[in-house]
Amino acid sequence: MNSVAPPPDFAASVTGARDVLQRGTLYGSTSLALLIAASSLTMPHQQTRRDELGCDSLCFGSMTSARSLLTLLGATVIGRVSDTRALDHLGGARKLCLVLGVVATAANLLLGNRAQSLPQLWMSIPPVALQQNMNVLKALLSEYHDALDSSATERAGSVGSLGMASGLALMVGPLAGSLILQTYNQATIGALAFLLLSAALVGALPTLPTHHSAFTPSKASVATIPTKTSTSSIWNLSSIQSPAAIFLLTSRLLSTLSFHIFQTIWTVSLRERFNFGPKDYGRFFSMIGLFFALSQGVFAKLLLKRFGDAKHGRVRLLTTCFSVMALNRFLAFRTTNIGLVYILFATMVVAVGVIATIFAADTSLIAKPEERGSFFGLVTAVESGSGMVGPLLGGALAYWHPIHAPLAAVQVLDIGTLLMFAIGYERIVLGQLERQKAAAGKKLQ
Repeated sequence: MNSVAPPPDFAASVTGARDVLQRGTLYGSTSLALLIAASSLTMPHQQTRRDELGCDSLCFGSMTSARSLLTLLGATVIGRVSDTRALDHLGGARKLCLVLGVVATAANLLLGNRAQSLPQLWMSIPPVALQQNMNVLKALLSEYHDALDSSATERAGSVGSLGMASGLALMVGPLAGSLILQTYNQATIGALAFLLLSAALVGALPTLPTHHSAFTPSKASVATIPTKTSTSSIWNLSSIQSPAAIFLLTSRLLSTLSFHIFQTIWTVSLRERFNFGPKDYGRFFSMIGLFFALSQGVFAKLLLKRFGDAKHGRVRLLTTCFSVMALNRFLAFRTTNIGLVYILFATMVVAVGVIATIFAADTSLIAKPEERGSFFGLVTAVESGSGMVGPLLGGALAYWHPIHAPLAAVQVLDIGTLLMFAIGYERIVLGQLERQKAAAGKKLQ
């Protein structure tokens, strides 16, 4: 396989590469924010519609599993398609996949709005398979970073921008959908307007020249950028066969399985324990969005600057975040004080955001440039697999005890993930990244 040699005019290309990165991050983050805001505008009304149609825990769990199955399939396919160079003459495969995600979101919202029965509500789910914009943008921003030889901390900053944008959208959307756009129809019309703006920003995203020829590739990837993208199966990608990739995928499987088991019993708990309505859901989702935005846009960057460059510091940061998640999920079911619930979820969401930022930055460094979209797609497929199994497992455990049995499973999975990172993250993940950097340095000498 031929490799693209680094161009000699590195200094001249850096300015252009930084401009592409800045504009790409701004347009991409704003486009994603508008997309998620469009979905979250209708979120309170969707939950109320499910309640009105009699969608109980089993129904909600089944829908979540179906959505996860479709996301699994879509993430794998869209991730692979976004890596291809065959569509460069149309503006690039990543851009086309982003536009497809906007169209799919519009279809999902319109079908959900028209649903007047549970079967019709089920028909709104299939389009979600094609909405993989977060993963595609992560891969696109990683390409921009390759031209600047960016560190894990710098890459985490871009991922944090995407996370902050999505978090702010999750904060504004539910509030606007429940307090300003007070009917389902009004929220849907507002959402479609946001989607039009999102599509326009996708079109404005800067496009890297074919094979990055106008930019200096990163030292970590200069020897691996091919002149042609392989069409082999996603399961044959060399990136996912490394110990670090297997470690990250396994940990992601455990943590998302825990999340989906917890979420299945938590949404019902909100309605039964606190009698939640549209405005309550709107306030709760907005709080989550706000703190998720702060976690990735502010806290993650500050904490990574403080602990990210030191191996032991990074391990301590991750294990602390996993400990907060495990403890707060347990305490959330032990209190009847809604104010304390908000505090517990605020700190837990911050921990989740920090973990997600570090995870995405590590993934972008482990994956080869030509396999990055596929790798991010595979990560989402693993998460979606958990989304299929988790709700069903949570529902089955709830037959033993509606709260204690599912919550015990959540605690076991959380503690297992915590131990994985405490014991193996430094040796397996950080060790492989150091070896990759050293090997790339030798090839450039």
